[in-house]
Amino acid sequence: MANYFNLTLDTIGPSGVSVKINGDEESTTSTSAVLTITCSDADLTDYQMKIWGTATAPAEEDAVWETFQESKNITLPTYDGIKTVYVRVRDDVWNESVTASDTITLYTKLPSVNFRMVDGKVSLVEGKNSAGGNFGFDENIDAAKIMIVKDINARHDDATNISIPATNGSFMFKDDDSLLTKEFEGYMEFENILCDCEFMNYCIIQAADIAAVSPGDGVKLLKVFVRSAESGNWSA
Repeated sequence: MANYFNLTLDTIGPSGVSVKINGDEESTTSTSAVLTITCSDADLTDYQMKIWGTATAPAEEDAVWETFQESKNITLPTYDGIKTVYVRVRDDVWNESVTASDTITLYTKLPSVNFRMVDGKVSLVEGKNSAGGNFGFDENIDAAKIMIVKDINARHDDATNISIPATNGSFMFKDDDSLLTKEFEGYMEFENILCDCEFMNYCIIQAADIAAVSPGDGVKLLKVFVRSAESGNWSA
């Protein structure tokens, strides 16, 4: 039997450790996120990592060492704002790397829009062939649209929603004409419009445009949606 053995001294921690949240996106509307973690060491056998700044581990003392992996699903802490996630890696003899981090801004709040228009009735006869209403919103917006929806809880991207064309003169505008447009179909994008809770934004809906996309007499449910200029979230 041999009377010797080799013992390797290793005092150097893992190098080239970095982390990116959602592929280095600047913002997100969901608390669910994916971390991409890298380490430049050639052999990552038995390496471990510690992650904090998440909903389950807000501080470092809350985090535990776990098997190193290059992709990790996490949950960001609740409440909107800048979130920072930290990662540290250790090798097979527990030498630790420097701490890597990345930040992302969480936006979960949806803008609120209020539409002021009484239930009405229109026909295709001149003088009774259009209806109008005004609306306000609680934060800066950069887009707006009004659609025919199935129910009052419809979201802006529901497949059953119907966009109203501008063929016969339906349009939206602001009292200073800054939103005046005939590009009504789909939705309107425009320069940042400041928070306006005073119902100074208007829409005119032509009966002929409604009939073109939703033929047949009966009640048509219309809903206004606005998009936040900051988060990109649409109102509900």
